[in-house]
Amino acid sequence: AALTVGERTATFAAVPLVPPLDQVSDFRSLIYDIEDGRLTASQAHERLDALTRRPPRFSKAWQVVGLCLFATGFGVSVQATGQEIAASAVLGLLVGLIAVASQDRPRLTIVAPFVASVVVSTITLIAYKHGWIDGGPIQLMVPCLFFFIPGDAISAAMLELADGRITAGATRLIFSVALLLVLAFGALVATVIVNVPERFLFDVEVKDTLGFWVAWGGWVVFAVGCMLTFSMRPADFPWALGLILLTAAAAQLGTKASGEVVGNFVGAVVMTATALLLARSRRRPPAYVLYLGAFYVLTPGSHGLRGFETWLGGHPIEGFKGVGDMVALFTALAVGMLVAAAAVRPERSERVGGPDSRSERDDTHHGHRLHHAGHEGL
Repeated sequence: AALTVGERTATFAAVPLVPPLDQVSDFRSLIYDIEDGRLTASQAHERLDALTRRPPRFSKAWQVVGLCLFATGFGVSVQATGQEIAASAVLGLLVGLIAVASQDRPRLTIVAPFVASVVVSTITLIAYKHGWIDGGPIQLMVPCLFFFIPGDAISAAMLELADGRITAGATRLIFSVALLLVLAFGALVATVIVNVPERFLFDVEVKDTLGFWVAWGGWVVFAVGCMLTFSMRPADFPWALGLILLTAAAAQLGTKASGEVVGNFVGAVVMTATALLLARSRRRPPAYVLYLGAFYVLTPGSHGLRGFETWLGGHPIEGFKGVGDMVALFTALAVGMLVAAAAVRPERSERVGGPDSRSERDDTHHGHRLHHAGHEGL
């Protein structure tokens, strides 16, 4: 990010991670207070510094629990079976320990996805080798690694490329693909550790053995995991949960009507439009907080990881199909978000003055620009 004011330019660079959601909500309140003239520059600066220094809302132990619920809830949507729930819960807990242990340690953060992939893949392949699981191991591995899968970054990259921001989109896309390859390579290393052929890395659909209500309950568990993992304010949780369920329902209806790509497009339109409409009120959470969980519902990064792992396992046709599905779904997601953003005005500034005031319109326009710049900074 680069900011130029007069003759001075400041730059900032960071890995594209998800910011604490409670900070995002409080940051928007700060932006509104600045727009309304309630703060001096020094007061705004002090509040921003205090906001960035504030510790996470939930302790590390709760974050581990959150990552476990995050993996378990998503796992049910991949395979509604008892073995999937058990595998996602146990392996998700291990991934949570690895992810939380690497926090605030830059060197560990870099290798954490690889270590998690090796650990998860090794345990799953051992279970498959001894005949303790049904179907292919990849479907049990992917939900546990979902936190590290850069589906949000790849989708954001596609959105930036579609919106003409070539440099940002290309950089984010390269970062995301490299991370997917690291995760896939971890599975390949696991085959060496377990001493099994690479062909053990395959993906086979397993018939669901649990009722449809379990899948919807899984999204509730997933939403709780999002709240604990990404430090969401409890007051914002009901709104985020509602949008997760709405997005899942819209995507499911679209998939049944015309296939998964159309389902992803419909889900993206519904998700983005609803989030932008709800976020118009200051009393409701920001759009980013609302749609983050729903975004994970649609993100097809798991297709990419499954495709790469299947490819490395010696199944090039199935692997190429998985990667191709990922590209198609990402494109549908990005275009769906663009369509919704073009159709729905992002925010409405609530002011006391008359709506026809020229100065108010100028202030509102300035506020929109500052608001979006602030979110990019976070």
